[in-house]
Amino acid sequence: MYFKDLPGQESSKAYLDGLIKDDRIPHAILFTGPQGNGKLAFALAFAAALLCEEKEGIEVCGVCTHCTKSLKYIHPDLHFSFPVCSKEGKTREKTTSNDFLVEFRSFVKEGIFSGVDAWSRFINAENKAININVTECNQIIKSLGLRKYEGRYKIQLIYGAEYLSKEGNRLLKLIEEPTPDTIIILVSDFQDQILNTIKSRCQIFKIPPFQDEAIDQFLSEKVTDQKQREEMVRLSAGNITLASEIHQNDESDYDEILLNIFRSAYTSNITKMLSLSDRLSNMNKKEMEGFCLYTLHFLKEYMRVLHLQSTDLVRLSGKEKSTALKMTRSITFDMAFLIAELMEQNIGNIHRNANKKILWSSTMFGIEEIFAKNKIAS
Repeated sequence: MYFKDLPGQESSKAYLDGLIKDDRIPHAILFTGPQGNGKLAFALAFAAALLCEEKEGIEVCGVCTHCTKSLKYIHPDLHFSFPVCSKEGKTREKTTSNDFLVEFRSFVKEGIFSGVDAWSRFINAENKAININVTECNQIIKSLGLRKYEGRYKIQLIYGAEYLSKEGNRLLKLIEEPTPDTIIILVSDFQDQILNTIKSRCQIFKIPPFQDEAIDQFLSEKVTDQKQREEMVRLSAGNITLASEIHQNDESDYDEILLNIFRSAYTSNITKMLSLSDRLSNMNKKEMEGFCLYTLHFLKEYMRVLHLQSTDLVRLSGKEKSTALKMTRSITFDMAFLIAELMEQNIGNIHRNANKKILWSSTMFGIEEIFAKNKIAS
């Protein structure tokens, strides 16, 4: 990944360009910010720029031996660490990122804008706990203690840095006083979950969400219909990962399912509620999480409709706007907030492999209870 391949984000690119041109490269930098802002792509492009022999700031030549290797993620001075699970009969304590390098290279080429959850699904670790363990930390220390092979820098990229947990304390001295010509790049969607002892030793670089024009550019080769693309841009709200998922799931009927849930719960139609519960239970984890995220997005925009008394400035499709206006007669701000809390809890329970039938039947009755209490109060 090179910076020229990243749509938009000009101010962030300009800042990194200045770091390289002025030779002010921090020895440890944390790429963070909201989900879907391209932070992994930024980190990989930054690493490629640091290694290129003929670069002009962040603009690489693309043809030197360093560029050809960094583009394939096989440069001997570019080391990767990321959360993994056990593999091929090895104990978890002995499994490290090196055991998953082939998979990681494929993942990055296919979904460079995806998050750690997508990586977990990519290695079929949805039902397993992933982390960066003590063996991995010791390996990082050992690798960076060796001499560089051919580049100006030795670079350690740690993707999903929040998964270091307490084992990350082993890296404190290395991060604070790295070996000569060593750059440590950390990438995380959740800065607040990283050990404070690690964060305090890094320069924190927050990348903002993508602008609508950049999302439109990203989707232009995949979606030729301009109106459809404009709607997807609105829905993604600067999250390029969400834009990709919307494109992949464009035929989903999440909006119909949600509307039917509200109708059946409001009228206490138990038969219909249980039927919807079964339908959701038959989804895989990714689809269930996708439905929860869709519901959270819809409810967030719906609450804006209630506040503004208008659908003009909300990120909803025409059909969703019509649904939202109808809902204002029966669903209050507080009710929407409580339902959103249920969906947030569901995401956590899905990750913890909760029983799907119990999860969704409980959700249906929880929404019915929210409606019932509101009707009694009114």
